[in-house]
Amino acid sequence: MSLHADRSQRIVVLPDNRIWSERKDGESVCALETIPGRLESSFVRLSGGNLLDRAGEDLEVLLLEGLLEVGGRDWPTGSYLRIAGGSGLTLLSKHPSLLFLKSGQFPEEDRKSAGLETSGARFSPGLVPGLSVLPLFSGGTANTALVRWDPGTIFQPHRHFGGEEILVVSGTFEDEHGAYPAGSWYRAPHMSRHHPFSTEGCLIFVKTGHLMESNAA
Repeated sequence: MSLHADRSQRIVVLPDNRIWSERKDGESVCALETIPGRLESSFVRLSGGNLLDRAGEDLEVLLLEGLLEVGGRDWPTGSYLRIAGGSGLTLLSKHPSLLFLKSGQFPEEDRKSAGLETSGARFSPGLVPGLSVLPLFSGGTANTALVRWDPGTIFQPHRHFGGEEILVVSGTFEDEHGAYPAGSWYRAPHMSRHHPFSTEGCLIFVKTGHLMESNAA
């Protein structure tokens, strides 16, 4: 079943509006967008000792809570992972875990597995005072990063070629359309415009430029 498959629409899912379902024992899913056979974005809860089964799919993961084992290595809360389908890598939750997960198919030139522990990583200064950025991945027209906003930071009004997708990791992100507390997911279409700011400060996971391709994870 499709969910929020029309990428010309602006979509916001706030924490209080999440709808969870049991996919199997030890795994609960809150779907955010689904294009059957091509793409799914979701929150996933895994119990300790649970193996995430997405055989053959390329996975992009931001670990919001818990501890994962991938390829014999432990990845702590805050880790960003890209796992190419067919790589033989498995994802095991060693403790109860919460993931932001995008599954689908990477562009062929980007079908490689990688990971980054973001906790303690150095952020670079952003385009305005109070903004700092940790790049996570770039490929084609798409860019993925963590962006930290100090309290009171205001960014200039702007448009996004290829759209924008935001997950609020902590704090509260804001624009002229509303306020988005931690756990909010926000998707804005190609060439959408907004004027973002953060009164209290926040950390957000941001993807831009990828909404032109409906089948890209």
